[in-house]
Amino acid sequence: MGAGKANGSALRKRLYASGDTIADMDGQKRAVLLVVSGWVANGKELEDGSRTVVDFSLTGDVITVGSTEWSREEVRALTSVTLFEFPGAIYENLSTYPRHVREFVLKGMARRYARAAEHFVNISRRGAFERVAHLLLELSFRVGLYEGQGASSFACPLTQVDLGDALGLSVVHVNRVLRKLREGGYVSFRGGVVTFQNRAGLIAASGFDDAYLALSDADAVPVDN
Repeated sequence: MGAGKANGSALRKRLYASGDTIADMDGQKRAVLLVVSGWVANGKELEDGSRTVVDFSLTGDVITVGSTEWSREEVRALTSVTLFEFPGAIYENLSTYPRHVREFVLKGMARRYARAAEHFVNISRRGAFERVAHLLLELSFRVGLYEGQGASSFACPLTQVDLGDALGLSVVHVNRVLRKLREGGYVSFRGGVVTFQNRAGLIAASGFDDAYLALSDADAVPVDN
């Protein structure tokens, strides 16, 4: 990533397999992570063993780990993941990063805050149909779509359990909504692929507004392998 060093410590490349824990809620790890490839789930594990997914981090996203003692998240790889790690807490080291890295990290944090605010509205005010539609549409904007045979699609490794944990819905409820979306001619989710038959119609039906994702169009910072 340009300068290659920050805070006197070499930038570290990390590789994780699907299912690996990148950071846990009880750990002492403090770092700023840049996702180079793969899908990552950030969330909280509750006392009853259930899980809440706060956000899905994708290629180009920034994750801050251990920013405060009281705001700790579980960070888990959903696919094979490659990331770069700046060791140390963000508030201790941000000023030591090269300027272009500092700006990229701050923009990444702003993007995540915008998503978190929208996700809060999603689970607190929207119905199940709108929740599922919003998440699938958000991911389609973030990942990008492949066009073909009158439909657009993107590869999505999320399970119905992942969707439920992110949307505050049971797996049964998620399954029911996905069937409704499919039968309504809007979108299908099968075999790890989300395919939109009527994306514009789904945007209108769910009231989706992609304005909160506008910062996602920011130029990426060069990464030195």
